[in-house]
Amino acid sequence: MIRYGQFCPVAKTAEIFGDRWSPLIIRELCYSPRSYGDFLAAIPLISRTMLSQRLKELAVAGVVHPDAKEKGRGHIYALTAAGEAFRPMIEMMGEWGLKWGQGLIGPGDLDSKLLIWGIRQHIDREDITAQEFVVRFDFRGIPKSSRNPRHWWLLIRQDEIEVCLKDPGQTLDVVIEADLGAFTKVWTGYSRLEEALARGLVTFRGTDTAIAQMYRMLKLTDETVVRNLGTLRPTAIAH
Repeated sequence: MIRYGQFCPVAKTAEIFGDRWSPLIIRELCYSPRSYGDFLAAIPLISRTMLSQRLKELAVAGVVHPDAKEKGRGHIYALTAAGEAFRPMIEMMGEWGLKWGQGLIGPGDLDSKLLIWGIRQHIDREDITAQEFVVRFDFRGIPKSSRNPRHWWLLIRQDEIEVCLKDPGQTLDVVIEADLGAFTKVWTGYSRLEEALARGLVTFRGTDTAIAQMYRMLKLTDETVVRNLGTLRPTAIAH
């Protein structure tokens, strides 16, 4: 952990939250408690050694609390009251990035796995009305140096939202065909959906009813910028 050798409150806060990866770990915990594997899926470039170190440091600082899993090995990590108090700062970072950081997104930042992961975790169970709703994503424009898969399936049920890399053989409700960069910017709020549709960068195939339901579940409107990055649902606070 960084040490600044100052009693200044800003310095003490930066010592805890200013290390590389720490803000992203806190970001994930703002959504819900996470397992070690969940962090690796959401932050794929972090090494296992670094993740373990950061989680231990955040626990020692009193902002993250590890609980042993009820079954199996490992822990489930959740924010403490001190960690929860940092939520507004994570929201402000998201809002700042939306306003000032859009020009910083390059081809190396595009990742279909992280995009699908983000979409999945933002689906509100209250918006799921069908017994099962299946969406297929067909991405193009993936950087040649990337190993990102082009095709993804989301099987959306109230009891589970499943991500598949192979055709599950279920009836499709909606197919989304899109340039990966364009869809990423639309979903995060950097670009307007209406414009992407008009330019053919994003297209939807399905019935009007299914597409309307998909819009609602995937938060695909031009008015959901803050919900996509800024407003993070409260988690259970560990004591």
